[in-house]
Amino acid sequence: MDTAFPEKLPPGTVIGSWQVISGAGRGAYGAVYCAVQEGQEEAGWVALKVALRSREERFEREAEVLSRIRHPGVPRLLARGEWKGGRWRVPHPYLVMEWVEGIPLYQWAWVNAPNSRQVLRVLAQLCRTLQAIHAAQCLHRDVKGANVLVGPEGKVSLVDFGSGTYPEAPPLTEAPLAPGTRPYRSPQALLHARAHAWDGARYKARPEDDVYALGVTAYRMVTGVYPPLGADLEVGQGTSQEAKPVRQPPHLRVRAIIPELSVLIERMLEETPSARGSARELAEALEAAAARAGPEADRRLDTAASFQPVMTVVPEPLGWRTPARAGLIGAAVACLVIGLSTHRVSEHPWPVPPEEGEPDAGTVGLADASVTPEALAAAARAEDAPLPEKSVALEMPKQPFAGQKRPPCKPQRETEIRGGCWAALLNAQAPCEDDGYEWAGKCFLPVKARPRPDTSNYP
Repeated sequence: MDTAFPEKLPPGTVIGSWQVISGAGRGAYGAVYCAVQEGQEEAGWVALKVALRSREERFEREAEVLSRIRHPGVPRLLARGEWKGGRWRVPHPYLVMEWVEGIPLYQWAWVNAPNSRQVLRVLAQLCRTLQAIHAAQCLHRDVKGANVLVGPEGKVSLVDFGSGTYPEAPPLTEAPLAPGTRPYRSPQALLHARAHAWDGARYKARPEDDVYALGVTAYRMVTGVYPPLGADLEVGQGTSQEAKPVRQPPHLRVRAIIPELSVLIERMLEETPSARGSARELAEALEAAAARAGPEADRRLDTAASFQPVMTVVPEPLGWRTPARAGLIGAAVACLVIGLSTHRVSEHPWPVPPEEGEPDAGTVGLADASVTPEALAAAARAEDAPLPEKSVALEMPKQPFAGQKRPPCKPQRETEIRGGCWAALLNAQAPCEDDGYEWAGKCFLPVKARPRPDTSNYP
């Protein structure tokens, strides 16, 4: 079994003192498995995350972030180590974390059709979690619906710290922005990425970026759509007549939402970072709003009916059963299937399952008992839902960038597109990551022109 690929570990594989029970999810950097500790199976499940590549430095940073945070809304780090395996039997780091039961936030909204008071309480829990993260001098940097799990009795957890960081952490990428999900980027991050596309100056994320991402998450949860991008990057390229898109406050999209919730979501989405407030300030405001709201806060929001998430049935692993888990596993258990990124955004409420295919390399939890057979049947039908029409991936510019190489382009290595030379990203198909530009179904990066020789010293 040591020769198995880290993303395809069969049940029974032993890593350290942990035995794989079943797969639970895969992201860009790691695969997550449900596992138990050998000899202590009665202690219950853990989340075993194995790096897809040898000596993945992100695992060391994620472990450090998790070790600094002590909060019930963040999975505890239980162990870490290296597993020698794969085709070449090279070291792959792994992390063992507390198993978090729950369903992703948007799926929870679909299953439960929450009211304003419940949404206020969920967001307050997330703000308290962010407060603890920021108090530990850490950042999450990928807050989104797929990384929020709502468990039994409404307990909320924030997972997947693969993009997390702390002040002393060394940079791991040369791009201006750390890995993340584009629709959740703050206006400051997007503007920085555009301004420093060539010089590689890195954006220094701040707690306000996490707060903004939470605002995007809240907006999409209650309205069913993403708000417009925080910076006017996709609008008006080459034309001055096209106006910047206007974000409609949630209460103009959803009749049942109470004004206090709408105002607080809009506050998180303020373009000025200081106007958003800290996680602590927002938690206090959300908790106070939930406590003083009247009966109007108990009306269900009317966006959940058209939201159909993609789920699958996780069978009970053969030959393993404990009394504490037997009832839960004996029935079909729903679990989110997480794939690679599509970065697609719709203009209409929930035409496809939210967060479907977005990158996630963190802890994946099991759905609670509120997921009914009817919900699973509806989820199965959702797999045939059409893809949304609009993508927020970077579109190919109509003319070359300043400093970009012009033709003639190198044969077989560069492609001439719209008067500039571009390099294709190997094995990358559209939709592209944040730093890729789409053309003819493939992903490209601009080729930088060589600087001209200095002739000032010549006669």
